[in-house]
Amino acid sequence: MNRDMEHSEITREHVVEAENRLFSAQLTSDVALLDQLLHDELVAVTPTGEIVTKEMDLAAHRAKTMVIEDASTEINDLRIMGDTALSVVTMTAKGKVMGAPLEGKFRYFRIWKRFDGILKVVGASFMQLGL
Repeated sequence: MNRDMEHSEITREHVVEAENRLFSAQLTSDVALLDQLLHDELVAVTPTGEIVTKEMDLAAHRAKTMVIEDASTEINDLRIMGDTALSVVTMTAKGKVMGAPLEGKFRYFRIWKRFDGILKVVGASFMQLGL
């Protein structure tokens, strides 16, 4: 991460870099990188309304209960407010959750906040888009 980020506003490039790192970590179940990118107090809401914590997300990747076989992302919108950013991302993915096949388009809404020069996800929700 850029050292001057500690003393400057977040830029679009910072958020795009963080989104790309998160996408890569999700694809490979890189728990160490996910641990860096997700804030300890993360709150995420699933399409069914379940609240997911950072530890729950990391546990799913450790146990390989969520496997992404093929995916691509597109950033649809980015809003930056000082040390906080909102991103809206569409992911087209194919994989398995708890052994069941999963395929489709998903829209993610994430809240990124800077802590000691590092962007971390503090809040997120996602939904499946119509097929």
